[in-house]
Amino acid sequence: MKIDRNKISEEEDAMLSLQALYRRYGYSRYKMGKFEEYELYLRNKDFVASDSIIAFSDGTGRMMALKPDLTLSIVKNYRYRPNFAEKIFYNENIYRAVKPSGAQKEMTQTGLECLGDIDTYQVAEVTKLAAESLETIGKDYVLEISHMGMILDILRDIDDQAKETIIKCIGQKNMAGVTLAAEENDIPARVVDDVNTIINTYGAPDEVLKGLESIDFSEAGRESLKELETVIGVLDADPTPYNVKIDFSIVNDMNYYSGILFKGFIEGVPKSILSGGSYNKLMKRMDKKGGAIGFAVYLDNLEYLKSEDPGFDIDTVLLYGENDDPADVTRAAAKLSGDMDVAVERSVPEKLRYKNLYRMKDGEAERIG
Repeated sequence: MKIDRNKISEEEDAMLSLQALYRRYGYSRYKMGKFEEYELYLRNKDFVASDSIIAFSDGTGRMMALKPDLTLSIVKNYRYRPNFAEKIFYNENIYRAVKPSGAQKEMTQTGLECLGDIDTYQVAEVTKLAAESLETIGKDYVLEISHMGMILDILRDIDDQAKETIIKCIGQKNMAGVTLAAEENDIPARVVDDVNTIINTYGAPDEVLKGLESIDFSEAGRESLKELETVIGVLDADPTPYNVKIDFSIVNDMNYYSGILFKGFIEGVPKSILSGGSYNKLMKRMDKKGGAIGFAVYLDNLEYLKSEDPGFDIDTVLLYGENDDPADVTRAAAKLSGDMDVAVERSVPEKLRYKNLYRMKDGEAERIG
């Protein structure tokens, strides 16, 4: 039976649309269980966006956890094949503590990953799919793109502790914090100037890329810039005019990320609805060959986009009694359901909102409300 897209939630509609999108690009469905060994998250606690993990001991004595993250499990089970990129998508639940209450919540994620011998085109394709994912959900969107490699190159001669401090300040667009960290760690003025350029850089890709000419990149930094320019070029080459901005305040843990990063926002949702990027360093950390890039769409955030309440939970309720023939009830319900949704009940459920009320009488459905 064909699904009536007007009868399902925004979350369900988005999930179906995104899965169809990813399949069109050759991505296949990846299924996984709800549990993972707790040790995996303990070893990579900086990668997991949750300070609280639900853990328990299973029947064999192993410490297990409800998954707060999906990427770690995908990388753990990944098997490298030379000259091949594995393209997968998923729709799974994760379990995280939500701020500020700290209460645990079950959340739905749809996303994709591309792992293996990936090249610049595949990085660009995933970035383009991030933009298409946002457009699929809502036309008023923006995909903000950054590049961790460029940021790390600007900070290449700084010790890790000071580097982490400055990266945090970049994420907050906190130039005062950068200046203070520079004074405390004897960071050269050149670095401070370059960080200032990065912090104050935001907007249309063409304008932003021109503004980066003053930065003193090393060869590695220029390669990162070239990759960013290539990704932007791929997006520009597509007939679809994607709404993309460059924003270097999008940063992430330098121990896991070294390339393209992005976040997606939709009008009406007060938080990012999509995030992702290249996580080649995570692959190396987990002794996996090749690179990786992916993103997740946080479908639970679509609750902010709830459609106007129609005032009804269902079109019609059909009531039957103990003396009514089940076959007659079935035929009556089928006749009514040709034009509307029908709930067959012994009595009207409490608080159920309905348009029409019918009751079985002499083998037929009789309208009573």
